[in-house]
Amino acid sequence: MGLAASYIALALGGLCFMYALKYYASTLIALSLLNPEGRLDDMVIRPEEPRLDYAEQPLVSVHLPFYNEANVARRIIDACVDLDYGNYEVLVADDSRDQTLEVLRDPEYRVDTPAVKFVHRKDRSGFKGGALQEALRYMHPDAEYVAVFDADFIPPPDIIHKFLSVFDRASGAGKPVVAVQGYQLHYLNKNENWLTKGVRTEYSGSYMVERVAEEALGAMKMVSGSVFMVRADALRSLGWTTSITEDWELTLRLYLEGYRVVYTPLIQAPAEIPSTVSRLVRQRMRWAEGHTHAVRRYFWRVLLSDRMTAAEKAEFLYFAPYYLQSLLFILGTACWIVSEVYRRRPPFWTPLLGWGLVVSNLLAVPMMGLAGVFLEGDLTDDYPGVLGFAAISLLLTPYQAYAALKGLLESREGSWVRTLKTGFITDSLIGVKFRSLVSWLEGLGVRLGGGPPGAVPPLPRGPVRRLLMAACVLLMALPFLDRAVSLAMALARLLLSDPHLAASWGAIFG
Repeated sequence: MGLAASYIALALGGLCFMYALKYYASTLIALSLLNPEGRLDDMVIRPEEPRLDYAEQPLVSVHLPFYNEANVARRIIDACVDLDYGNYEVLVADDSRDQTLEVLRDPEYRVDTPAVKFVHRKDRSGFKGGALQEALRYMHPDAEYVAVFDADFIPPPDIIHKFLSVFDRASGAGKPVVAVQGYQLHYLNKNENWLTKGVRTEYSGSYMVERVAEEALGAMKMVSGSVFMVRADALRSLGWTTSITEDWELTLRLYLEGYRVVYTPLIQAPAEIPSTVSRLVRQRMRWAEGHTHAVRRYFWRVLLSDRMTAAEKAEFLYFAPYYLQSLLFILGTACWIVSEVYRRRPPFWTPLLGWGLVVSNLLAVPMMGLAGVFLEGDLTDDYPGVLGFAAISLLLTPYQAYAALKGLLESREGSWVRTLKTGFITDSLIGVKFRSLVSWLEGLGVRLGGGPPGAVPPLPRGPVRRLLMAACVLLMALPFLDRAVSLAMALARLLLSDPHLAASWGAIFG
């Protein structure tokens, strides 16, 4: 029993190591894209000026799904009304049962420009996807693009111009671009507690490292529920589904139609971070269940599709068991404990190989988060969030394992569990990338904490980047060091066993 458990632990650990290699490789790719000035290279699509004149501006419909958002409703509506763009509408798809309705009844939103429309539903059928589908019914028929923001985000004034600029720059080569995904900058309450610091680092690793590498490699990119713009004709044709992860399902359906999604971290909208463990757990369980359920339903359609590239299918295979990793981690750990109790291991197993595999797997995600914070050039007080990120990864493991297994086995998805938004903000956005947003946030009347913009200079890029890249290479090679040392020693013994070779070695080395 102990020997069988050790082989199972090794197999599951090896599978998790494949994911770790992906994280390390993504980190190396993202770090390698920095140019000598410390900016992301042209592999990342940059929004460009000049902006379009009003006569040339396509009509953009901004959709805001609401469900009991009294704490943040006025803030995001004000932000959308103040967007620096001429030809657009704001459409609020509301399912609320709380005081949000009082905010929406404010007469100033009905006389101000641009046009602000409110669509209120008496039921929550289809959850967020159902609300967004209802918004499509009331969208202006001439709308060419749809931008979507969740209620806790604060889109900056120039965000529509940036989206359209990226659409323009990315089109014309390869598959048609149907959507542009921006950076969900979970930042506003990052210093509320250890949990928000950890989630802040998690998003930084995902959006500044993993997605940047996906864009560089031409792999599949997800539409991630908020801070994205999509072509209105494609959205009208496909519509929204009622999945609890409607964004992931939309991504799969867009790629199956032969489209592609573009990602850039240079379009950002700041947002709130879940501030309690219970809220974070409920959110991630919904993600795990809905994601895995959609993978089960679309798996063979994606693999057999003639409209998707090999790189896109490979990324889908990586995404497929994304949340099931938690289950594999638990099973692998249990088998490892059993093998240690029985003290039975494969003949080639050594402590360095075992611990190298464990350490490489455990440090892959925090290393990606560390690189993400570094790439943003933020203040040094963001770096301790890496420890919180590591703790969160372990804390969420059993919950995500259960939810992913549920999504894999059950015929229907569960219900949507809303993540409460408090509207609480602890930090201004400090740093070269985000400095321009600070005065705009203050203009909204938002109470901002922290020091003055630009108070701390960015870290030096060269030595730190080389150190991070060297650490990634070392951690990737750690499980194999024992085998390499053993091979080198065996080769040395073989060479020294031959008297003629031994004499030659002696002559060379004196």
